[in-house]
Amino acid sequence: MKKILSLLILAFFLAACGKQPSIPPTPTEDTLTGKLTFAGSTTMQPLVAKLGDEFRLIHPHVTLDIAAGGSAVGIKAIHDGTTDIGMASRALSSDEALGNKPVQGCYRFLAIIVHPDNPVTKLTLAQLEDIYMGKLTNWQSLGGPDLVIIPVQRETSSGSRGAFDELVLQKQTATAANLVTSVTAGDEAANVASKAGAIGYVGFGNMDNTTKVISINGILPTQKTARDNSYPLIRPLTFMTGPLSQPLAQTFIDFALSVQGQKDIQDLGWVPVK
Repeated sequence: MKKILSLLILAFFLAACGKQPSIPPTPTEDTLTGKLTFAGSTTMQPLVAKLGDEFRLIHPHVTLDIAAGGSAVGIKAIHDGTTDIGMASRALSSDEALGNKPVQGCYRFLAIIVHPDNPVTKLTLAQLEDIYMGKLTNWQSLGGPDLVIIPVQRETSSGSRGAFDELVLQKQTATAANLVTSVTAGDEAANVASKAGAIGYVGFGNMDNTTKVISINGILPTQKTARDNSYPLIRPLTFMTGPLSQPLAQTFIDFALSVQGQKDIQDLGWVPVK
């Protein structure tokens, strides 16, 4: 009884002083609405789609239309004002950057992998090109065992295949006689892990202990060497906006650069900028 009386006296005192007990605010439903359009890099399209799923958990009334077409398409669409966010997986020329606000969202690198028992630990970019063009065919010529080299590549629609052909093969198509083609990154890693003479390429998210990563031009692929651009097989992935982009576009980019967005990017197998 004394305890109840004390509480009543305290409540009366607080009321007399004009102070009310604090009440937690009632959660309000997200009111952000609108439609965002994207165009550009086919490499970035699946990443942006996944980020979009996470973005819409926070902003369920926003719809996203994510088209691709290539980096050049995204750059032109921003210049023409026909899309809200352009996507580019290469550096922009000075002309392309005019009237364009690029924001780097993450990096993509290709790790070169071999069978874990292969003693070779490093290659040059030129040697890697020669392997896939069929000019180097035996590991013995590279300091390894007397073993036929089996180059593994991705199928033509793969963004990794496009990056490899551009960065390593100078936009050529590999012509090695015993090429093996894998549909997914997981298939590629499994092919390399199961063939003693195999060599292949995977992204950050598919590096594991079933294969061995080797250095290219003396540099191993890590988040640090991706960010400082010292690793040669890397592509910056960039969001672009222009004068006619909706303010909503910046909200999406801010999410991509947030702690949550960058964690999602890393979980999806890409290298975050932060």
